[in-house]
Amino acid sequence: MMRLALAKTVSVALCLLLLGLLDAEALEADTSLAIETGKLVTSFMNPPADSGAPAISGMSVAIGRAGTLLYADGFGSASPGRPATARTIYMVGSITKQFTAAALLRLIDKGASIRGRSETIKLDTPVADILDAAHDWQLEGGPPITISNLLSMTSNLPNYTRRPPRDLDPWGAVPARQLLTAIKGYRPSGYPGSFEYSNTSYFLLSEIMEQLAVAGSTRSYHQILEDEIFVRLGLSDTGFRADPHIAAGLATPHYGRRPRFFQPDWLKGSGDVASTVIDIFKWNSELMAGNALSAGMRAVMFSDSGRVDAWTYYGAGWFVSHKDEVDRYFHSGTVSGYTSFNLIVQPKNSDWVSVVLLADSDGVQDIDVLAEHIAQLVRAH
Repeated sequence: MMRLALAKTVSVALCLLLLGLLDAEALEADTSLAIETGKLVTSFMNPPADSGAPAISGMSVAIGRAGTLLYADGFGSASPGRPATARTIYMVGSITKQFTAAALLRLIDKGASIRGRSETIKLDTPVADILDAAHDWQLEGGPPITISNLLSMTSNLPNYTRRPPRDLDPWGAVPARQLLTAIKGYRPSGYPGSFEYSNTSYFLLSEIMEQLAVAGSTRSYHQILEDEIFVRLGLSDTGFRADPHIAAGLATPHYGRRPRFFQPDWLKGSGDVASTVIDIFKWNSELMAGNALSAGMRAVMFSDSGRVDAWTYYGAGWFVSHKDEVDRYFHSGTVSGYTSFNLIVQPKNSDWVSVVLLADSDGVQDIDVLAEHIAQLVRAH
């Protein structure tokens, strides 16, 4: 078995070398890292029978340091008769929020204005200036909900996937306009500016983007993400489930429960992107290198904006933690049939490490723990 694992590791590494994703010097040095990572992932996918955790049929992983991909591979089966690989496409769930946030921050940097008006938008622009639905959302005596509040999950608006609007079917399709109309009836609650994880916020950001014009031109949410993020950064296997290219390579989902919120447009802006571990690693690399966003807007993404707990904050599409002179930027994702985790570890005095995990089963527990264990392996090598 060890010889087979080694042969597979070297084969994958050679492919990555030919694709220009792996340094030649890394091939030999990181063979042991790949084998150790493979053992961790395989063990995680096949828990002991007495643990109560279900087996995972397919999973892909990509790990790297300072922008260099050290190892990427797939384990198990992504669909009947098709093995999981580093190029298998999965729904990434809430990792979508990173792309939604980045696209909107790009529009702000480019001087976007509200459709039909001349004034440019900023992070502190009230949502009510852009969406009519927001006029009743201001807390009594409190400040208006702003774009920054939506980005940092501090809008105080209820999460519609936790409490769906009464007249909408969570198992069926819903047009975005109808969902926006239903959300209009929500009311903020809690202390103004406090953190509460909410898909509502990122759906609203996708709606806001469609009301913005750059140089007089407006675009759909999907087109904005394509133009500003996917195509510009070379994320060739990242897109939306309805895209023929994406659909052809999408891993077959394994549902732990009847799928909810899986039809359009329930997860617009918050969980509707599909991608691969290679592309998510590339996204991390472009973001850390300063190519995805300006320095100021990247600082917004990684900011301590929404206080989650003593160690953790929410920036814009990323959870952020600071502990023991190590910064961690991370986000999980769960949609029907899929689970994901994206982690960047930035020690104070050494290179950053990236771990991306995508699985074709929903409700996978402790995927964050697996990512942290793999990150520790990378840092030890």
